[in-house]
Amino acid sequence: MDWVSRQFSTRVIALIPVAIAIDIVLGATVQQALHLPIYLDSIGTILVGVLAGPLAGMVTGALANLIWGYLLPAPIGSSTIGPFAITAACIGLLAGVWGYLGLFRDRKGDQARSSVAALVAVVLVGALALYTYGRAYASPTNFQDITGFDPSAFDQSRLFFALVMVAFVVLIAWALFLRRDVGAVFAIGAGLVTGIVAAVVSAPIAAFVYGGVTGSGTDALVAAFRAAGDSLYTATLKQGLLSDPLDKMVTSFVVFFIITSLSRRFVARFPNGERALGSEAG
Repeated sequence: MDWVSRQFSTRVIALIPVAIAIDIVLGATVQQALHLPIYLDSIGTILVGVLAGPLAGMVTGALANLIWGYLLPAPIGSSTIGPFAITAACIGLLAGVWGYLGLFRDRKGDQARSSVAALVAVVLVGALALYTYGRAYASPTNFQDITGFDPSAFDQSRLFFALVMVAFVVLIAWALFLRRDVGAVFAIGAGLVTGIVAAVVSAPIAAFVYGGVTGSGTDALVAAFRAAGDSLYTATLKQGLLSDPLDKMVTSFVVFFIITSLSRRFVARFPNGERALGSEAG
């Protein structure tokens, strides 16, 4: 019980509503306004999980989706979000595990080590981003027919997705080449694993509850795989295995950047704070 109560200290309870608001606002903007083939709706969840623990992360993720899906009106509220509270809870749980293992702390390295890590990270993220881009934006007509979005949304979505990916790659390069902080690679790796788990958990919900159409930009990926001959479940799983790992790598890096930019004294006051900071905490 002490382990449970520590994860819901006054500081954590104050952070959770802020984290939920971040998840909902960013998620609604990315998925419902910009129609990108990623989500960016778990930054707050992962931040709470890393700083507070797996139970706090689970609660934050689940509440964010339930509030977003069932309590908020359109255009922010979305009726397709609620059932994915299970996925959000899993993301928060894993974030708590990664935080406990110290995967989000900075790790200063030498130039050679940082350069190799940067190259691997940039190539991996770049390859996933390019493949996702090619699949999601292969046809303006298919994009419009499947998603039901206005035709002008195609170019807007394509432009913003490219900008997000370029900004992400630049930030990775900055963290690894200039700051020589290979901790970014550990955070990105944690995001990759989280994304794979999220994809496996989400695929049955997307396929059997919504028929692969959830009203976000990821629908274009499902349509592309369906057009290639995949079954509904296979198409949604493939979409998830593209969108989720890419999304969670971006999200995890953002959380890593936030934590390493905050005051060490402030971070250390959270239940997982010392593990997030490493041996220099305190």
